[in-house]
Amino acid sequence: MNVSQQKFNRYEILAELGVGGMATVYRAYDPLFEREVALKVLKRELLEDPELRERFTRETKIIAKLEHAAIVPVYDVGHDNEQLFYVMRYMSGGSLADRIAAGDLDLDQTAHILLRLADALDYAHRKGVVHRDLKPANILFDEVGNAFISDFGIAKFAQAATRITHSGIIGTPRYMSPEQARGEETDGRSDLYSLAVLLFEILSGRAPFEATTPLALAFKHATEPPPDLLTVNPSLPAELGVILKKAMAKEPDDRYNTCAEFANAFLEALPANAAPNAKLLTPLPLRTPPPRRSEAPTQAPVAKPASRSRKNRWMTAGIAALILLLLGLWTYRGAQTSTPPASPSDLTTVTVTNVPPSPTPSPTAPPTLTATVTPSPTAVPLFAPGGAVTLAFTSNREVYLMDMEGKTFKQLTNSRLPKFDLQWVPGGNDLLYGEGQCVYQVNAEAAQPQPERLFCFNAEYFEGFRLSHDGKFVAISIERRLIVVPYDPARLATTKTAFELQRLPDLCVNYPVVAVKSAQWSADGKRLALLYQSAIGQRIGNTVRILQVDLERCKAVDPLVIDEFPAKYFIPEGYANYPLIPSYHWDGGSRFLFNTFIRNGGYGMLYLFDISSTQATLLNPVQGKCCYRSATFSPDGTYILFAFQDRSLGANSRTELYYIPLTNSGDIAPFRLPLGFFTDLRENILFALRPPPQP
Repeated sequence: MNVSQQKFNRYEILAELGVGGMATVYRAYDPLFEREVALKVLKRELLEDPELRERFTRETKIIAKLEHAAIVPVYDVGHDNEQLFYVMRYMSGGSLADRIAAGDLDLDQTAHILLRLADALDYAHRKGVVHRDLKPANILFDEVGNAFISDFGIAKFAQAATRITHSGIIGTPRYMSPEQARGEETDGRSDLYSLAVLLFEILSGRAPFEATTPLALAFKHATEPPPDLLTVNPSLPAELGVILKKAMAKEPDDRYNTCAEFANAFLEALPANAAPNAKLLTPLPLRTPPPRRSEAPTQAPVAKPASRSRKNRWMTAGIAALILLLLGLWTYRGAQTSTPPASPSDLTTVTVTNVPPSPTPSPTAPPTLTATVTPSPTAVPLFAPGGAVTLAFTSNREVYLMDMEGKTFKQLTNSRLPKFDLQWVPGGNDLLYGEGQCVYQVNAEAAQPQPERLFCFNAEYFEGFRLSHDGKFVAISIERRLIVVPYDPARLATTKTAFELQRLPDLCVNYPVVAVKSAQWSADGKRLALLYQSAIGQRIGNTVRILQVDLERCKAVDPLVIDEFPAKYFIPEGYANYPLIPSYHWDGGSRFLFNTFIRNGGYGMLYLFDISSTQATLLNPVQGKCCYRSATFSPDGTYILFAFQDRSLGANSRTELYYIPLTNSGDIAPFRLPLGFFTDLRENILFALRPPPQP
């Protein structure tokens, strides 16, 4: 494809990132979702084979279902202009190959990377997916230094494409497991071996095996014992050499059972004085290994070969490797340039002490997850300052319940899917939230919470669902329009589309004037604040519009536009370049909290805006620093809750939660949360503060 064409499918080409044996990778812009992406376009001749085209679509769709904070998500798959393509998140932080070459990874950073990769690999293996081509070029970083695995499982499709591209065997010989070199079936332990090779290279500056030809290199992986890490880098802790040898054993059965087991062994072997911050990391939970078989969604099971002696096996291995590699490996292609700890898996309650952090982190073990609620040593008040009883919030795509002292936590969901519009049902113990195209309800007080699906819509855009404060009406943002109807879950379950909602006899508001993304109610239920999408200058951006609605006369009275902000009155910092409002909240009267877009998918400057006085105030309450997201008023409007990331720390920043007086002028401290609560710095955290019961 000619870059000068500037467009492929709907994607606008910005730059070429690299060319490999099978594909070319571009940095592109997706105008539909207004984001930069990595567009990988495969060679044109691959589309000429119908069987291969079908297999590519099937395999990439399987990979696209992998939902993990350390796996680069696949956004789109298809074929156009006589070429196959798939689209991934664009990662701007470079690759592990770049960082190894720079030699700037210490043991603390290595531990963070290893735990993220190990958890992602184990997650994929439990789903039946094996990577098969783990290498530094496939480990990518976002703008704040979080590691992600890319090209997951594409190697399996590449194996079928070899006969067309003549690109040799699948996998990169420098990081290839012995069973791959022998041409045998692989399972997750093959990826574990490759992960160990990556770790060896990070710690020593070179790969464990070197050779002048790919054939000789793969043969060494299949036959030669791994070198001693300590002979290459004697300054490392002695235990690491033993751990690497076990992880790089020739036989899969002699390795660790899972990548988490391997990563935890590495973490345990680090002396506190060598990697002090790594000792504060939470080890990965150990889960039952998946069945020992290769993932093969498009391949029938094969019979297990008869057992043979190790001597004969190695003779066969050498012959297999030789024959396999001579098919085309003499042309050794370089790595293609392309472009968190696990989420809790069970319903749990966590007990911690909420105290201000000390200047120097304590080397003590992090809080542990327990299966039952541990009572607080002091009585929990009925409600905290600000009029809040409890806090519901999301972390790692799950909903948690926390008391306002930050001492007890309870996990309410376990789907690992993104949520939106988390909210309390007025006057009850239930929470509502959107997930995918559906709305769910969960009882927060239940001993074993079980989310209940209320209704679903068949719509490309279902982005908002917000109850009025009395619970009588609901504002639905669907297909980029606003629809307001009485809240009746049973009746809504009978409607599947925006068209069917519009035909309800008691429809109150049908507002298609702007592209509505979400809505919030005023306290009296007479106004709605819409976040809508429109052109702002030369860019697509967000604006908040205030509508007056009449819930008594409904369709007889059209909504009246009362006001809009921010651009009508002022230009927030950064809004001219990125006119986005990632989050906003209304106190139900005249005040709004909102933040701009600066980093990590939605963190920015925090503003307070009063529509009655049209006065805007830059808050930034944490020592005047950036950046903030999801700021929320307390029930009585005197406190604010928000997520914060210290931009000045760069890749070392973390997500913290604060609950402070709106008029705060002194020192503040965040909630003391367990380690691992916020593993994805780009996550859109949702808050729902529960007000006290009404008399």
